Amino acid sequence: MPVQVKICGTTSPRDARLSHEAGADFLGVILHHPRSPRHISLQMAREIKAATSTPLVAVSVNQPFEVLLEIVEILRPHALQLHGDESPQLVEQLSARGLRVWKAISGDKNALFSQADAFRDAGAQAILVDAREESPQGVIYGGTGKSADWNAARHLVESGFRVILAGGLTPDNIARAIETVRPWGVDVISGVEAEKGIKNEAKVLEFVARAKVIDRH
Repeated sequence: MPVQVKICGTTSPRDARLSHEAGADFLGVILHHPRSPRHISLQMAREIKAATSTPLVAVSVNQPFEVLLEIVEILRPHALQLHGDESPQLVEQLSARGLRVWKAISGDKNALFSQADAFRDAGAQAILVDAREESPQGVIYGGTGKSADWNAARHLVESGFRVILAGGLTPDNIARAIETVRPWGVDVISGVEAEKGIKNEAKVLEFVARAKVIDRH
């Protein structure tokens, strides 16, 4: 079965259509996180959603329950992706509302396993394994081009978690990443950009094509 491909950090209807035509399974939009160069407004997210039929994933970082409910009310996304330091209790609150939640985690093997367990128990339907980076302004939660721990991610897959692999993925390494980890899905931002926030057509097409020819089983 081919891996599910999410093209994240979508900032315009043009890029949404590009990812859709390339065969992406999900589009990611980053909301309420102005520190990110891919941050967009809810209005732009609505325009992106209207541009294609590809399911939209709303990505947020450390937002309160009420803000997340507002996102859901306005966008009706396929899933909420929590990409910060959100708690299992928040995931549980959202799941109790019948919302589909994907939770990003990072760290070494032991940290990944303890986080993955807690968030799956709380109702997260997918665990996204990414790499964080420290900066003078604080933690950069994603989109850095830094690779996650593929071996630790593979152990999560083998333990029965639905894993989305992110961090440092490119058209050049995506086949090897899928063969190594065998994830349910992959998530890319910087690896398919012409510049921060702007997708490169050739890279998007190549990334999706190379991801889809690998059977994750």
